[in-house]
Parts: sequence; structure tokens; C-alpha cells
Amino acid sequence: MKFKAILVIFSLLISCQGPWSYYPENPENYKGIWITAYLVSGRPVKNKSVCLEKMHNLNEVYMRGFAFYDQASIEIKGPFNGRDTSIFLKPDTADFAHRPNCFVSDENLIPEAGANYDMYVSVTWDSAGIKTTSEFSAKTHIPKKFKIKRAYDLLGEQFRTKDTIMYLPPPMDMGSIYFIPEYSNDDIGGTLVSMVYDTSGLYWGENFIDKLAEQFDSEGNDTIRHVRFGDRRLLYTATNTQIANMNKDIDSIPIMGSMVPAIGNIKFLFYATTREYIDYRSTFLQNSGDSRIKPIYNIEGGAGIFAGMLVDTFEVSLKTTPDLKTYSYSDAQASYCMREDEEYKVENWRTHSQCLAFWDKIPTKDDLPDLLSWCEMQYFPIDKYPDCGMALVYFYKTGRKSPILEREVKKWCEEHESNVECN
Repeated sequence: MKFKAILVIFSLLISCQGPWSYYPENPENYKGIWITAYLVSGRPVKNKSVCLEKMHNLNEVYMRGFAFYDQASIEIKGPFNGRDTSIFLKPDTADFAHRPNCFVSDENLIPEAGANYDMYVSVTWDSAGIKTTSEFSAKTHIPKKFKIKRAYDLLGEQFRTKDTIMYLPPPMDMGSIYFIPEYSNDDIGGTLVSMVYDTSGLYWGENFIDKLAEQFDSEGNDTIRHVRFGDRRLLYTATNTQIANMNKDIDSIPIMGSMVPAIGNIKFLFYATTREYIDYRSTFLQNSGDSRIKPIYNIEGGAGIFAGMLVDTFEVSLKTTPDLKTYSYSDAQASYCMREDEEYKVENWRTHSQCLAFWDKIPTKDDLPDLLSWCEMQYFPIDKYPDCGMALVYFYKTGRKSPILEREVKKWCEEHESNVECN
């Protein structure tokens, strides 16, 4: 608890904001369907290119593993593979249990830098108990040019892609690695910097926060502080905005040293995007809980974003000094997942979806509460695991409210009338 207090104080110090006037906003486009759509130059229109989401009531449970719509038509028009064309996307059946409301193209179609695109969406769905068809449209543009031309490590030394650089011990980890791009100024609103890493042989290093926490954390949970899940992180958003006579953020993009691993191979992905996406990110994604901020969307008739992006990749290997304390990616995960959940008083691997890999190692899951936990973490994939249907019904009978859940339980019980949970 002491360490959590340290983090709160530290975040307040680095993110102080001025006074605000209060003006509650409740625009109509909060209600209905949410759309997120991305086109990345040089990348096929695959892997969650367009996703739809139903707005939920406060007392409505989110059923991520099931489609909320009856029918959906998604069309994107613009230049692909050197010619103007229209493409129609279809549900992502390759991973339907995890993304039933996402749509992809099975063609190897590549959007182009500097091009304009139009999207048209039609969705037939159950809106507050009434079947309706909703129509949406949006436009976007992919920036013409973005390329990292120089980079400087924590020592201020220039390095190139695929070079090896040093992770420096605290307090030098509070310095930044800098990336200098060349870009088309007229159509770029900013750049998102993501880090993708090879988790095998990856180690995080001791950092400034660790040194600060040592003074207050008598429990010695330093390994837990370095737990990460997944193979990527969003590190920074650099905006193409001039403030007074200061340099624009995008002209020299900083990545704090403590954000990168101490040992391992990583890729920095620089997604140059439009002003509309940067406005959407600054108003909604970063301030979704603040009613004083009016979110900005570019979806006509609904909420969400249709964004064009141009990506550049910069590969780096990291090493560190022999005396620096390091924490392996896998060991940190194990420490977290085997630790007791403070609320439920059981191991984290029993209640946390991030620990699914540890749960999967259990040979049998015959007990219904255990089966329910596993199936819920898997978003009830009843198409692949029939026993999750029984867990789904049990989940519904515990008082969860959702028209999607009610629909799926009714459908499953019609097919399994003799099951004890359906009686």
C-alpha cells in the first residue's frame, strides 16, 4: 500500500493541471454503437481493422465473446494496391470467440500513403429491445511521409536501427532516448510510439521508482513491480503542435529510459496519424472519465474513430551493466500470478485473466465455480468448449444483466434441455 501511495504522489508531481470550469456533457452519440477503424499504410486490412461495440447500461455486464448485432455491412473505398476499389469486410472468424464484433478482409489489400478513404457501415441490431438498422459513415487520410532519420541513446550517442544500446542504472534511466523524424507537416497530427518485444530472454531493469520505493516498501515486492503481460506497450504520443517558440514534440520524440527493457530485442513502431485521431485520443481516450471534456469523434451518426496511419519501424537490442539488478519477464509474471488476490483471498491465477497461461496448466476443471472462472476468462467460447455453456448459464443465474447474455443462454438451453443448469 505504501508503494501505491508513492506512485500516486509521483504521478501528481509530473501531471499537474490548472483549474477547470465544470460543464457536464452528455451528447447523443454516447448512446448506440461505437466504431473503431484503422488503416495503416503498407499493412493488409486485417487484424481488427474495424471493430464495433454496443453502448452498455451501467448495470449491464459486458459479453465480449458474443456478437451483439444480427447483420452488419462494412465497406471501405479508396486506393488499395495501386488502384481505387471498394472492399467489404467480414467477421474475424479466425478469432471469433475473442473478437466477434471485429471485421477484416481476406484479401491481401494494402492501403497507401497520402491517400483518402471513405467508410460506410450498416448494422442491424437490438436497440433497447427494438430491432433497428443504424447507418454510419466516416472519412480519413493516411499521411504522406514519416521516417526516423536519426536516433540518440541515453548517453547522447547517435545510433542506427538494429544497433545495440545500453540501459543505464538509476537515476540515468530518467533520461530519454530521442528519435528525430522527417515528415509531411501538413497532414500529420502526431505520432504514437509503441514498443513490441521478444519475450524470450527479456529482462526489465532496476529503475528510479525502485530506488524511491526501497525507502518505504518493507515487503520487498520489487519483482512484482516489474510484471508485464503481452508483447507490446504504448510508450508515448508526440503531437505536431507548436507552443510559443518551443520545439514541436514530434520534432524530437523522447522515450524515457526506464520504459525499455534492460536486456532484450525490441522494435519501436512509430504510427504517424491525422489530427482527428490525436484529438480523439486527447479528449476521449485520455479523459474518458472526465465529464468536463467533450469527446471528439469523426464517425457521422455515432461515436468512435476512423483513422489513417503511416508506420515506421526502428529495431534495437539492449544490454546493461553486470551489476544492475534485472527481472526476467517470465519470473515476474509467475510472482504476480502466484500471489494472493487481496480482495478474493485466492491466488491471482484463479481470478485474473492475465494469468490464463497458469490456469491452463490445471489438468481438470470439474468443479463448477472453477469452470466458471476459466470460461469467463476465455469469454465463454462455447463453440470450442461445450462445457462453457453450462458455466454460461450458471453465470446468468447469478444475476448478471445483459440482453446478449440472455439470448445466448436461451439458445444454449434450447439445444441442451436436459442439462441440470437449464432446469
